[in-house]
Amino acid sequence: MLRLMDRYIGKQIISATIFGVVLLSVMLVMGNLFKELRPLLVEDKASPMQVGQFVLSFLPFSLIYTIPWGFLVAVLLVFGRLSAENELVSMRMSGLSLLRISMPVFVIAALLSALCLWLNISMAPKAKDTMKFVLYEAVKENPNAMLDPGVVQTRFKGQKIFIEGRNGNILNGLHIYHLNEENETDFPSRSIYAREAKLKIIDESKQIRLNLTDATIDSQNPDGTRELAFIGEWEPLLFDFTADRKKRRKPSTMTNDEIRARLATGEEIEVSKRYNLNNEIHRRYAFSCACLALALVAVPLGINARRKETSTGLAISIAVGLGYFLFFMIASEFQKKEGNTAILLFWLPNVVCLALGISLFFRARRK
Repeated sequence: MLRLMDRYIGKQIISATIFGVVLLSVMLVMGNLFKELRPLLVEDKASPMQVGQFVLSFLPFSLIYTIPWGFLVAVLLVFGRLSAENELVSMRMSGLSLLRISMPVFVIAALLSALCLWLNISMAPKAKDTMKFVLYEAVKENPNAMLDPGVVQTRFKGQKIFIEGRNGNILNGLHIYHLNEENETDFPSRSIYAREAKLKIIDESKQIRLNLTDATIDSQNPDGTRELAFIGEWEPLLFDFTADRKKRRKPSTMTNDEIRARLATGEEIEVSKRYNLNNEIHRRYAFSCACLALALVAVPLGINARRKETSTGLAISIAVGLGYFLFFMIASEFQKKEGNTAILLFWLPNVVCLALGISLFFRARRK
């Protein structure tokens, strides 16, 4: 009888979780794809295969969010229906405690937490790294497509480029705007205009350079004054594929083994970067416990939802999920700062869910 009940509840939780994860993943992937669709198709002239690669690369990263949220919705809906149709009352009248009835939920939650741990420490960082640089792969395959006339190029970090016209590798009316590092929407820190520029693609060093003719440079001095300079000919570096990839590597795109290896190298690392690397490891372990933490809260909340489980369960899942993820967003603001503030905020949602779940379980047992 117990095995039959476990299978009955477990199948419903698993099927509802799969449906929720698939639905949320599609929404999250499509939303991020539309965000990157313009750079992929307009600026980089990416092929459909590269767009597909981008989607597949983003999927493991999205699962670390959609699995806990989909599981939360599934538990609320299933236990809300069991309560509404009095099946839960029948189980408890047969002598089973609420904790024993909920055991399949916690077993599934533990398995999903193990899956999320694997995704967080290994797959998601690799996927994020691949997703970030699939755009650069499109540029490597067709570098000439990245500087089309009439298109504002935003692919280059810290600068925007606009070309009035083009004839082969000759660019006419080149505008380069170097954005302010502190506020990219502020007035550009430096703007360059060249009547003519020649695009030079150096395959050996994997670099793209511009040979500017009759260039005008308007730069801002540290005291706020602006300085105008004229240069007859200049050849600045526009893009370096190899160096750019190395310097853009962030902790979020490194696996836990790579982070530990970097910390153990003994090289001089800035204090903020060292805290960022250490806190990233704690963030992943804490976030991997989301399914277990949310399960403790979702079971009693789902029972209390009763006959309004469809609308109430969805509303509760959104509120609980947003509250849980909000702690991690706040903690991310302290990730690069000294001290243990970020670590405490990363683990605080799990502690709160544990305390709240135990309290709600005791109340639900008395009903």
